[in-house]
Amino acid sequence: MGIDFNISPCNFLEQYQEKKPLLIKNAASIRRFSWKDVNELFERGDVASEDFKLSFDGVRPKHEYVERYYDIGTLRHRLIKPVVYDYLRKGATLIANKIKNEPKVSQFSRQVAEFTGRQVVSSAYVAFGQKDSFRCHWDTRDVFAIQLIGRKRWIVYEPSLESPLYTQQSKDYEQQYPCPPEPYMDFILEPGDVFYLPRGWWHNPLPLGEPTFHLALGTFPAYTMDYLSWVMKQMQGFLDARQSLSHWEEDQDTLISVSEHLNAFINDPLNYQRFMDEFTGAIRVESTLALEKFGDPNAAPISGHTGIRLSANQPYGLADHYVIANGAKLNLDEQGIRLIRCISDCPGISLSDLSSRFPAVATEKLHKLVTELCRQDILELHRL
Repeated sequence: MGIDFNISPCNFLEQYQEKKPLLIKNAASIRRFSWKDVNELFERGDVASEDFKLSFDGVRPKHEYVERYYDIGTLRHRLIKPVVYDYLRKGATLIANKIKNEPKVSQFSRQVAEFTGRQVVSSAYVAFGQKDSFRCHWDTRDVFAIQLIGRKRWIVYEPSLESPLYTQQSKDYEQQYPCPPEPYMDFILEPGDVFYLPRGWWHNPLPLGEPTFHLALGTFPAYTMDYLSWVMKQMQGFLDARQSLSHWEEDQDTLISVSEHLNAFINDPLNYQRFMDEFTGAIRVESTLALEKFGDPNAAPISGHTGIRLSANQPYGLADHYVIANGAKLNLDEQGIRLIRCISDCPGISLSDLSSRFPAVATEKLHKLVTELCRQDILELHRL
């Protein structure tokens, strides 16, 4: 399974990202996705979490559809299936947010992450009726909606509050920034379609009285507010920022000193790079586990047809001779930069193909290097 975005990442960045929606017809390969996958996804979900929801005239209380029980002394939770089925028959939507370790979902989310260079959080929506899961609203993250089963009608309106942050939910701002009266788009999302919607755009996805299932993959970059929050934490090292305040006349010189220091700190490119290193270093991707390859000291070498990929959404740091992947920072020489860039540009490239592109490096040496980088979780095996 995969996505053909039918547009380069550079063109997407220039023309659409955080600018306007994009509908890509028949972009997702859905042949290997079925109701079996949907059922297993929700069966494995953490039903006790607030990220797992049942929506019908608002989000339903947990006690209505989740049972608590003890399994040989361990507290567990399970769906009360008759209740869930009844709600769904009435038009409810079942929702799983922050999905992790679901291989078929991860294939899509990883592609979106590599396409945008951003961290991705995955959600799933299933419905059978005609009621909307939430009334018209905006999201505070860019979203790629991937329709996998059935259809859904999307009514989209232009933003009334540009680029809202996660603290600026539409339900709290709709009086001050109401939804525009005229739709910007009104269309049917069909199986295999992918719809990109920037944050802040009002939308109301409507079931059509038929079985429907879609993923919503939200992207999360570093925002200016994240940088400012990080900067403020660094300010405690500056003496004037630790002074107490009492009266404007007495404190003005202190505040001027702090503002000058703050301005210089924010505009120092080295501080910006420190922040971006920390932000990128905090990101983790769901790299594949290969116990038999890297845990067994007697394992055979990785074969030439084995595919590999970078354990990161983007090869951050190459311009400064390093790369950060899954919290690890690896310093690189010129050859290492070319190697990581090649792997990043060609996710899933085989070891044989990689060797052919680096004829100056002995095949055995290259294989050993790739194996060690896989052990360090900087690279990973790519399994289709």
